[in-house]
Amino acid sequence: MQRLTKGTFILPTAEFFPDHYDLTHGSIRSLMNRVAKYMDVDPVDLRLRFYEEARPEFEGMMTEGSAGLYGKVGNKHEIWLDLNTLEDPLRAVATLAHEIGHVLLLGEQRISPDEEDHEMLTDLITVFMGMGLFPANMVMQENYWDDGPLSGWSMSRQGYLSMNMFGYAFALYAIARGELSPKWLSQLRLDVRTACKQGMHYVNETGDCSCPFVTPR
Repeated sequence: MQRLTKGTFILPTAEFFPDHYDLTHGSIRSLMNRVAKYMDVDPVDLRLRFYEEARPEFEGMMTEGSAGLYGKVGNKHEIWLDLNTLEDPLRAVATLAHEIGHVLLLGEQRISPDEEDHEMLTDLITVFMGMGLFPANMVMQENYWDDGPLSGWSMSRQGYLSMNMFGYAFALYAIARGELSPKWLSQLRLDVRTACKQGMHYVNETGDCSCPFVTPR
């Protein structure tokens, strides 16, 4: 409860991420170390690895795929990142938060990898640890382009919780922390923010919530 109610909500600002990001191994490693510290994981225990997943994208299509992988070799937790997804630092943070969530849940044996919802729980723990804004804002990514008379679009999805699920998780997070009007709410993408507001209103109005740590206001 102390970690939930007193932990810091991490925002995509220079206050929390002051380091220059230039796609070099050093800058990505620094980013991983910072995310790990925010999630109470010792960066010394992490080993950074890269892979490349070939995913050709065609105009007007929806793509899905892994942006990261987790494994454990000896006493080291291996965090694997897809080279194709690292150009956007916010997406890199989202991926790192999810994979470091695996360290907390799988690596520290809080849950079994046989749990069918362990990937969803890993998304959920990012909210608990104050890092949820990044994977929530990356659930759906839209790309549009214009070139004279031509234009097009593509969309990609990342993560395991839906935008509504993230929104409800943030609602419970805010209520548990006694935040009636969270300052971080404006930083969430609109669809997640709307679901959060609706969730807060519903729980506070009805008291209909089975989470023992949530007390409606």
